[in-house]
Amino acid sequence: MRSESSIKTKRSGLGELVMTARTYYCLCMSFLIIPVLIFCAGYLKPYIGIPLALVFAGLVVFAVKGYGDKDKDAKELVRLPWKYVVICAVIAVAISFITGVGEFVYTLQDHAFRRAMLRDLINYDWPVIFDSSTQTNPAVIEFFAGRGDKWAFCYYFTYLLPAALVGKLGGMTAGCVTLLIWNSIGILLIFIGMTVFAGRPSYAGPFIFIFFAGLDVIPFVVNAFNHYDWWFWMEGYVPYLSYVANFTELCNVFNQVVPCFLIVLLLMIQPGTRSEGLTAGILFAYSPWATIGILPLAVGAFFRKEGGAGKGIQAVKNIFTPVNILSAGLILFLFGSLYTSNSGSVSFQGLSWTFYENPLLFAVAYIIFIALEVLPFFLILRRRNGKDPMFIAAMITLMLLPVYVVSEMNDFTMRGSMPALFVIQLYLTSMVSEYALKNEVPKDKGGRIKAALVALVLILMMFPALENLFVIGGNEIQHSPRNSEAVGSFGNIRDEEHLINCTNNYMSENYEDSFFFKYLAR
Repeated sequence: MRSESSIKTKRSGLGELVMTARTYYCLCMSFLIIPVLIFCAGYLKPYIGIPLALVFAGLVVFAVKGYGDKDKDAKELVRLPWKYVVICAVIAVAISFITGVGEFVYTLQDHAFRRAMLRDLINYDWPVIFDSSTQTNPAVIEFFAGRGDKWAFCYYFTYLLPAALVGKLGGMTAGCVTLLIWNSIGILLIFIGMTVFAGRPSYAGPFIFIFFAGLDVIPFVVNAFNHYDWWFWMEGYVPYLSYVANFTELCNVFNQVVPCFLIVLLLMIQPGTRSEGLTAGILFAYSPWATIGILPLAVGAFFRKEGGAGKGIQAVKNIFTPVNILSAGLILFLFGSLYTSNSGSVSFQGLSWTFYENPLLFAVAYIIFIALEVLPFFLILRRRNGKDPMFIAAMITLMLLPVYVVSEMNDFTMRGSMPALFVIQLYLTSMVSEYALKNEVPKDKGGRIKAALVALVLILMMFPALENLFVIGGNEIQHSPRNSEAVGSFGNIRDEEHLINCTNNYMSENYEDSFFFKYLAR
């Protein structure tokens, strides 16, 4: 955590928001643990779920009380002008609204599944079990013929539970509004944390949060003038390798990306590692693939000089604390047993080059991919952050993830890269904020070249977000038919185009034999 003196603020007529570092940590962990508590209390057998919810709540209390080094770091102040906080809150709501959270505007394709998830969590008893006899689409009925009568909802839906709980009381619209508000709170907490990390309030944080991406515009332009066979979509310009722009992630998997970014921020700014198992481990409740990506960062946090694990025996003690061991173990056991109830989503997997005609083609694709997605940020940040263990861990992660494929869209790279990409985003935000504060043009040639490179990357990386905004805004203005109801409900799939995706990724056929549904679920 940066010291109070390093967080430079400008006096505002509205005054300042002042909170301790421990208070900010408490707010973030409360945001992250509440859906888990709802899951325990509502989805598990009462004699298992209620004690487990109390254990998780107690672990958070212990983590908050133990935050900082002898209360020194815990009492550091986060000071932000209220004007800045209010503007960030408005931006957070606008981002949630425009990216389709709650489906109040035209949405991208994945929202058909998000809306179905929320609807079924609202309309069905927990745990959600579907009866194949409720299907009405003839093609879907034919698919289910001869298969099991009962299917269980099996996915990482934890983020939606607060909205689903409100929706059970007030209906679908109340659930959608709650989800919009909940997501906006998460983004606001991220904005505050980004400001703490950067050491100063700056609108560079929200700007980069919205527009951060690789240089996907280059293959997009190449394909526009001379179509090539590898092209599939904006961030899928080479087969099976894909790092996704922030805005695209927010449009499609907000339920994974918002908690992921918030957890990475806590790892970056929290002092010590005594509750790292809880902080990083809770991500498994929201995104198993992102959890794989955060493991190298947790190792990097151990070696950081600022806020590291400590020295000698004390370093070991700070890692193997009861909070770390118990929280990581329980989260892995609970949600691991849920996810393994359905293995359909991981049936397509293997080393990346085995999906190419030959390893040489993969090598070409890999070089192009890294050159556009990783290299620009390495060149920009290496002098400033090259010795930071978190930066090193992020870069190594981004270099290694493309060697493996899980699912035809490769969720392994798309979601597993989210933590490392956000670390790069944080370092970039910190650097841009500092440049903006200085407000001066570098005098030396090398400095001018670097400033021009940074400016060029910032401009080019905006393209995926602008393209998505064009699609969303254009369809909304033209009153195009909404695609958010294409699935409707997993218990009554409207469009057979999504049938395989629904049954492979969201529904478990033989759930009765799984450990979770046999011994843990209600």
